[in-house]
Amino acid sequence: MFKIQKKIEDIKFITVNVYGTEMPVSENIVMASAAGWYVGKLCKDDGIVQPYDRFTDYFATAEEAQIVLDTPMEQGGFYE
Repeated sequence: MFKIQKKIEDIKFITVNVYGTEMPVSENIVMASAAGWYVGKLCKDDGIVQPYDRFTDYFATAEEAQIVLDTPMEQGGFYE
């Protein structure tokens, strides 16, 4: 099971081509697995929301991952 910091209805999704299949993929968000919190993306596969990609190492808290997400890209973060 995974956790996310935002409500599903507040997450922006765009349709991308994933190996020949059109799939909604989310903006970068803070999410967690059993290993810890991280910055990643979700996808909707047949209407089921699930993890799509992880871009960072794991953090102990959601707040630490949120700092990385909010840090501008030119400073090594993910904020565009």
